[in-house]
Amino acid sequence: MAHKVDNTIELPINNAVVSLMLKPEIAALRDAALEQQRSGIHGIPTLPLIDAKSWSEHSDDEDWLIWRARRTAARLGGMPISLSQGERIVGRPELRPPTPVEAQKIADVQGILRTIPPYPGGDSGHFHPDFEKLFLLGVGGIREEIKSRMNISTTDEQKTFYQACDIAIQGLSEYARRVADECESAAVIADEANAKRWRGLADICHRVSTEPPETFHEAIQLMYLTIIALWFGEDHGLTTPGRMDQTLRPFYEADLAAGRITRDEALELICCLYIQLNMILGPGSAESVMVGGRDGSGNDVTNELTYLCLAARMATQLVYPTVGLAWHEGTPSELTDFACRMISTGIGDPAFFNDELIASALRDYGVSKADSYNYMNSTCVEIKVVGASNMWVTAPYFNCPKALLEVMDFVADGSIPEPVTFYELNVRVKERMAETVRVAAENLDGVWHRRAETGCFPLASCLISDCLERGLDFDRGGARYNWVENSFVGLANLVDGLMAIKHLVYDSKELSIGEFREILQADYEGREALRQRIVNRIPSYGNNNEEPDRLAVEWAHFLQETTESNTVGLHSYVPGFFCWVVHERFGSETGGTPDGRHAGFPLADGAGAAQGREKSGPTASVLSTTKWNHKKAIGGLVHNVKFSQSALSTDEGLAGLRNLIETYLRRGGFEIQVNVVNADVLRDAQAHPENYQDLLVRVAGYSDYFVHLNPNMQAEVIARTEHMSV
Repeated sequence: MAHKVDNTIELPINNAVVSLMLKPEIAALRDAALEQQRSGIHGIPTLPLIDAKSWSEHSDDEDWLIWRARRTAARLGGMPISLSQGERIVGRPELRPPTPVEAQKIADVQGILRTIPPYPGGDSGHFHPDFEKLFLLGVGGIREEIKSRMNISTTDEQKTFYQACDIAIQGLSEYARRVADECESAAVIADEANAKRWRGLADICHRVSTEPPETFHEAIQLMYLTIIALWFGEDHGLTTPGRMDQTLRPFYEADLAAGRITRDEALELICCLYIQLNMILGPGSAESVMVGGRDGSGNDVTNELTYLCLAARMATQLVYPTVGLAWHEGTPSELTDFACRMISTGIGDPAFFNDELIASALRDYGVSKADSYNYMNSTCVEIKVVGASNMWVTAPYFNCPKALLEVMDFVADGSIPEPVTFYELNVRVKERMAETVRVAAENLDGVWHRRAETGCFPLASCLISDCLERGLDFDRGGARYNWVENSFVGLANLVDGLMAIKHLVYDSKELSIGEFREILQADYEGREALRQRIVNRIPSYGNNNEEPDRLAVEWAHFLQETTESNTVGLHSYVPGFFCWVVHERFGSETGGTPDGRHAGFPLADGAGAAQGREKSGPTASVLSTTKWNHKKAIGGLVHNVKFSQSALSTDEGLAGLRNLIETYLRRGGFEIQVNVVNADVLRDAQAHPENYQDLLVRVAGYSDYFVHLNPNMQAEVIARTEHMSV
């Protein structure tokens, strides 16, 4: 980003300059999305009625896959559609509370709904369809593939699978046609200018209902319709646009060369897609786009769309989607500079993902070289292979300091003898954590196998390799890659707590485990001097201090190895280290911890230091976090950094930020994200939330509106060390 003047921005490629000023009608949609998130986003009121009718038509001799496909098609054929003035991307379902009449009808069918076998659980969202295949073949082309494979299938099970896929993909086609019809109806009552636009949208939707897209507008419209069909038709919440700067690039460049589109028009369409995502997802969640990185041959893919996807984030200034940058040594220097300048505005994007590390790690887990570059952050920082994977994320989150507190409880109540040495205590805590992970893996393995019976997703199977090739559903081993990812929360609290016990119980011998536990149960009441000594004098993780950092390395590697020693479904269990909002949830139910943390306060917000414990600057924090190997942590890992706005207001400050980010990545860091906002601003937003409705902050792998966070989470963000210089 060379400069931003009068709401224009210069892109460091082809001397392109685009406007960040939204047209009035699109700005109105943006404001409507913000207001809708403020007031709350509802579901589709009639889905229970559609589901009840579909199930009432089910018989014992109907295959489960056929029922699942019929339900999807029925939803896409019946759920109401909402259009708004000024839209360029259409197809949003009508999200609202049920009317009194609808509410009574829903109440009347509860008995039918309760007879549907319950969904087994596990992650079915965070979904990344194969848009490249969809754009190449179109909906009609995929139907032709299904019919062709059905004709040569050798088993009744395969034939049933293909029949189900055909029903489901027809549902997507029907939904596109229904949206087209709604646009035609809107044209009838619109003035001449708007009627022309509605008819144009109707033509696009009619075309992509069966044919491959030929233009950028057609491709991005089909992308949105597919997201809606998967999200609301088959319950794949958080389906993402994915690697937009790659999948949409051929259409953009062809349109640009033919004079069918301008850069500003393409940017406008991307903005419209982003706004629509905010119309269907309330705050407190996550939705993602990834740009940059490499193609299947390992070549850098940076192009104009890379910058337009970033610029659209700046133009819309909404919470979704966050945009991640897949950074590698071949990433153009201009893109890295552009990203750093964008971060300095306070928008919180892009987050930097280590493309070298993640691609290599995926290959270690059995992913092909070509596929290893085609990954997505699964809305926060969890990693999935795009268009080819059934990977469950954050299954589950683990509370790290809880294991330490449980061992302290066992000692205090006499269930186990007090460990004689710190080494013995550390082993006890590891045993407790290992058992927790083992039990979770066993439970998840059961869910994985139950999903093959009463899960199943025929529409997803049309859009994920290699389901059609294998003749197997997404939930029955059809996807090319299958595994489950967990996430460990509060590593820093665990490490700092162990350090406190080592110094106070085993080195100085001024407390016993039981006595320390009593202090924690009283939440340090009457022992504030001790708490301050723990916080300020005992070495803590995140300051490039060898003693706590060595313990963090030991524990991080132990948690990874422990996870991978278990098997879930078709693959070894995969570890992660991030928390979304769970550090606040865990913190609210966790008492005081030996690291000096008060009861109820959020746990550490990522893989770095606990909030406020970075006392030696951002570089020391980066050095600490990268002392342990992040490569196995495909389940996701976050390193949060917070700077004052003044720290990045000069070229020297921006150069320092770039150096910090590249140091982290070159040392093997997984992901790094930056908040640029002053604590005083955040405190003022607490006092006057009406003045800060669109103030965005990076939380822990995702962004959120600061005023939408609960007070505990707001306090956590404020408590993070704010660096005044890089």
